[in-house]
Amino acid sequence: MLLHQFPDLAWLKLQAEKNFADRQGWGGRELPHEGWPNVVLQVSAGETCRDNIRGPLSLFMNLSGESVVTTGKRRVVVPEDFFFITNPDQYYTLEIERRHTAKTFNIHFGDYFADQVLHAFSPPEGHLLDHPFECPHERLEFHNRLHHRSDALNRVVTEISQASELPSLWLEEKLADVICLLLNEEKKLLSLRAGLPVLKSSTRTEILRRLLKVTDYIHTHLDKDLSLEQLSRIACLSKFHFLRLFKVAFQATPYQFINAERIRRAKNMMQHTRLEVQDIARTLGYENASAFSRMFFRQVGVYPSQLRS
Repeated sequence: MLLHQFPDLAWLKLQAEKNFADRQGWGGRELPHEGWPNVVLQVSAGETCRDNIRGPLSLFMNLSGESVVTTGKRRVVVPEDFFFITNPDQYYTLEIERRHTAKTFNIHFGDYFADQVLHAFSPPEGHLLDHPFECPHERLEFHNRLHHRSDALNRVVTEISQASELPSLWLEEKLADVICLLLNEEKKLLSLRAGLPVLKSSTRTEILRRLLKVTDYIHTHLDKDLSLEQLSRIACLSKFHFLRLFKVAFQATPYQFINAERIRRAKNMMQHTRLEVQDIARTLGYENASAFSRMFFRQVGVYPSQLRS
């Protein structure tokens, strides 16, 4: 279902804690089963704080503006061209800060929806034929992190957000497409984790978690002059241990990673906004438009003004 208003917060918290045991949805709608249903929240809102909600697998993004998502000790600003994932039974807080507005596009996946999509690709075909209604027993979990919104994801989001009607069958198909995209992203992270030069699997998992915390910080502080010492503190690693592991994980130093992200963000802003070059330079932390233009030319091969012409 698609909602254009946030449900009453107290009611939602109570229903989420009870796992929708009474099968009552928004506006008195009867749900087909217990547990979270598939819900898309496309809401234009100003200052908002929806705190401490026990959620399903959820994807948070914005069609315009920024929001802030907190889960556990992680508090992450979600820019327009990113999304953030929380997992089943994680408590989340969604905020839109004072003097800001945002048009949210948040997907709450129904209970075991993602697990069933993965299950369909995992067992042998014969097993699926013999056990067509078997439900997975383990919850699928993703890394809590910011992800770039790919062109493929944006196409699905546009289809859903602009649809005049949302038949449940059609929406399920589109959400299954989203889950497949998320699984591909998670596969990349697992490959990245496997390449870390550490013997114990649990240690690799923890190092990856710390490095992703740093990349999330970079994505939301591109306008700042970030230092190696500052980033290593976020990762809770010594400076040069952090530097070595970051280079192995992302095939780039933190400086190279930051510049590549600034250029990627600049290209997006050049193509999709009317901001002046000097305003883009300031937004991305460059001292002046000339410094930004030189870096842009070294990375892209043309000057920012030429990209728009």
